[in-house]
Amino acid sequence: MSDEILKPVHDRKLVGKTVIITGASRGMGRASALLFGQHGADVVVNYQKDKEAADQVVEKIKAFGSKAIAVQADVGKLSDLPNLVNTCLDTFGKIDILYHNAAIHWVCSEIQDITEEIWDATYNSIIKGPFFLTQLVIPHILKQGGGNIIFTSTSSAGTATPTDPHYMTAKNAVNALYRVLAGYLSPEIRVNCIVPGFVMTDMFRHHSPEMWGNMAASVPMNRMATPMDVAKAALFLASDDSSYLTGESISVDGGRSSAIPRRVILPGVKMMKQGLGTYDKKAYGEDAIKTMDVGL
Repeated sequence: MSDEILKPVHDRKLVGKTVIITGASRGMGRASALLFGQHGADVVVNYQKDKEAADQVVEKIKAFGSKAIAVQADVGKLSDLPNLVNTCLDTFGKIDILYHNAAIHWVCSEIQDITEEIWDATYNSIIKGPFFLTQLVIPHILKQGGGNIIFTSTSSAGTATPTDPHYMTAKNAVNALYRVLAGYLSPEIRVNCIVPGFVMTDMFRHHSPEMWGNMAASVPMNRMATPMDVAKAALFLASDDSSYLTGESISVDGGRSSAIPRRVILPGVKMMKQGLGTYDKKAYGEDAIKTMDVGL
């Protein structure tokens, strides 16, 4: 989870832009803040608890020649949101980009483990807070003649994963919200979504090395994503390179949601009998063969 080496940038894509990134003191938000700062953006590094980590991100961004400030706010608390927006405006005078990265994932092995407190905290951080933060930011982005907003979902929300319904349903709400907002705010404000898969962040730190290996093996790219993999996709959506994209999602999951790795499926395929029309009548029986042939 150490910093990836940022290569020198010649085509700085966000010069003159001001961006708020929630949850930017670590993980994907941290990587995005650094990359955005390297590309010329002035960055509001939002954090909830770890001021020291946020300040370190700010110093790294300043080393690129960009401006940055750290602002404490719990995105799940509506009362914290006005100060986040106002501090950005007082410091930089404008807002061009809002990147909703912050979230909490409370792991519950059983449905009965989910309390009302866990449910509310999850929804507040993933869907309620981001919506009302968006509401606050919209007029200021419009003053700049337009800009864009980026949400964060998860590739696990694409299936009915039988774990953590509080988290999965909240992320599916995000999948609906960004499309609704894309239609509502177009053409002045573009709204898109990043869909990460397994990423090497603190969310997976508690897993064993064996579990990390199993997660990597289930992905066609045969590795977990790095925070910088996600940051690069976010940079694309934040820049003019994606100027005709709105209401879209970009999966950064190594093919997890769309493909099965050959190393997973081929061993089973190789066990199947080769050829066409070679059902083994002795093994299956005449009636079974007739059933298999229906509709062919």
